[in-house]
Amino acid sequence: MLDDEFERRNKEFPNCWKPFGNGMRACIGRAFAWQEALLVLALLLQNLNFSMDDPSYQLQIKQSLTIKPKDFYMRATLRSGITATGLKKSLASTTANRPDSAKTAHDANVTLKVSNGKADKGKPMAIYYGSNTGTCEALANRLASDAAQHGFTAEVVDTLDTVRENLPTDKPVIIVTPSYEGAPADNAAHFVSWLDTLKEQEMENVSYAVFGCGHRDWAQTYQKIPKYINATLGERGATKLADMGSADAADGDIFTAFETWEDQILWPALRAKYGSAQATGEGSLETNLDVEISAPRSSTLRQDVYEACVQDVQVLSTTEASEKRHIEISLPSSMSYSAGDYLAVLPLNPKGNIQRAMRYFGLTWDSMLTISTTGPTTLPTDVPVSANDVFGAYVELAQPASKRNVQALVDTTRDESDKKELIRLADEAFSSEITAKRVSILDLLERFPSTKLPLGVFLKMLPPMRVRQYSISSSPLWNPSHVTLTYSVVNEVALSGQGRHVGVASNYLASLTTGDRLHVSVRQSHKAFHLPKDSEKIPIIMIAAGTGLAPFRGFIQERAAQVAAGRNLAPAILFYGCRTSATDLMYGDLLKRWEDMGAVSIRFAFSRQPEESHGCKYVQDRIYHDRADVTKLFEAGAKLFVCGSRNVGNGVQETLIRIAKEKHMEKEGVEADDAKTRAWFEELRNERFATDVFE
Repeated sequence: MLDDEFERRNKEFPNCWKPFGNGMRACIGRAFAWQEALLVLALLLQNLNFSMDDPSYQLQIKQSLTIKPKDFYMRATLRSGITATGLKKSLASTTANRPDSAKTAHDANVTLKVSNGKADKGKPMAIYYGSNTGTCEALANRLASDAAQHGFTAEVVDTLDTVRENLPTDKPVIIVTPSYEGAPADNAAHFVSWLDTLKEQEMENVSYAVFGCGHRDWAQTYQKIPKYINATLGERGATKLADMGSADAADGDIFTAFETWEDQILWPALRAKYGSAQATGEGSLETNLDVEISAPRSSTLRQDVYEACVQDVQVLSTTEASEKRHIEISLPSSMSYSAGDYLAVLPLNPKGNIQRAMRYFGLTWDSMLTISTTGPTTLPTDVPVSANDVFGAYVELAQPASKRNVQALVDTTRDESDKKELIRLADEAFSSEITAKRVSILDLLERFPSTKLPLGVFLKMLPPMRVRQYSISSSPLWNPSHVTLTYSVVNEVALSGQGRHVGVASNYLASLTTGDRLHVSVRQSHKAFHLPKDSEKIPIIMIAAGTGLAPFRGFIQERAAQVAAGRNLAPAILFYGCRTSATDLMYGDLLKRWEDMGAVSIRFAFSRQPEESHGCKYVQDRIYHDRADVTKLFEAGAKLFVCGSRNVGNGVQETLIRIAKEKHMEKEGVEADDAKTRAWFEELRNERFATDVFE
């Protein structure tokens, strides 16, 4: 519509533009409304950056008089060099003078300050995170909570996308972010894209430090995003305050790695630069959480998730195998999903663990806690909340203790034998006896009754409750408003020897019955882990063991619906491993029906009955047994999907590499170079080879 283009098109095609109110009774104020809308839009774009509030939003059409996207919200953030107070002044004046850049960062962040109504003391710092599952968000909040002990006040704890083009320049900036198979978290994607656009020394006034989370199984992309942010900020002129910290999720102790980086690298560097002395008189056991106890009980909760309802529950396994279950959930009307997506569930702690905590602190069933704090916290503050709710829904009671937690307990006991043992556990035995055995703070308190830990300190030690993601095992072509989950219930003897290790989310789901309410949200999986759009031409090979079948049940259900509608699909093979056909083969009749329809070809591997699966014990054995079919479909352009434990993922990868090397030998007559073959295989990842590997 710029320049004369609109008029030219309108004359050439008179009916191409039919605005609302067109015709003999057209609104005489329409042109004024257009001009007003143009001015407002220009004003918004001059001063604000816009991004999707939900990066995984799927388009839904809402139609009344006009067509518009349903429940589509944008997040607005001030553009670089603009402050809230400066914008207000410029809008109220006749000239749009921008405030000087020296005041920019401070003014822009004043409205985001977290203080719970109390005066904060200390040097300001800003903390930003990227997080899909809540781990990095928990680390960011942990850092903010620790800041006061070191003479700092965390003024901002927010997502990276909210600070795109507006990084503060008058305070240290700490960034905590993960890397998901080489991609940023959903709420950090726009920030990373913005960094890509920087060419010169735009960040020269920014002082920063970065901590990254990753998983070493993704060797090619391990810590890719944190490393990129750390390097790019430095290249664009920012001052690095401390060496980048990192945590490997494969080690199972992210919090200890983070605390070690905090204590040994970050805080010493900040004190050296800003001259802030570590707080004295308040050791690791003193806390800014004060707790009052009262009664009776009431309930509050929930954020970032929406209420859903349980429609059906089933047990899929016999008592001879580990318990596997199926649950059907009706989604809120505004929520939609695609086959292969995740359902994030906000669970409650198991009742047994809640009762243990209540018992240790001498709380009755109707005790109420009123929590007040001088710093940021994810706990409800200044309102009475049931102790049962606090222990059940706000904190992770089963989180393995960090090294700092164990060291803190040393100071709470006067029993010399207990003190000596705790020192040993915090030192040379930490990895083998705390992390490896998943020993929680609550476990340690019960094991060492001489320790006397205040309730406020205990709550501060615990990370906030986070959502758990489960692969959706249904297709929207079956029911667009219902999802199903297929999961294993974790309930086994604790490695610590203290009772049982009970999975928080799986046991929470297992406790639900038809009609129960829960809180969920749909999370989009990696774009590579979805069915190909051209299902008629692109074959697929699905490989799973145990509950790794979940996303592929959704894939096959979608293909079955397409076949029933008359579509002629490319071939699909499912390699599926379980113990026996009688104890834990899930959805056997349903899979057989879909196979008879032509939606899939199923190849089983029974670890306890290999004679019933061509002598193949595991899925990788069956893949090698049927390698001719695998090779044929791969050469026809097939996409490969793997879902299961890390052992399954590694076993499948080695088998596929073996098949590729044998094929090379068959074609070329020479042995394939192992390093080159593995490099070639890595290039396929997230293009033709997609994995969803879990612990």
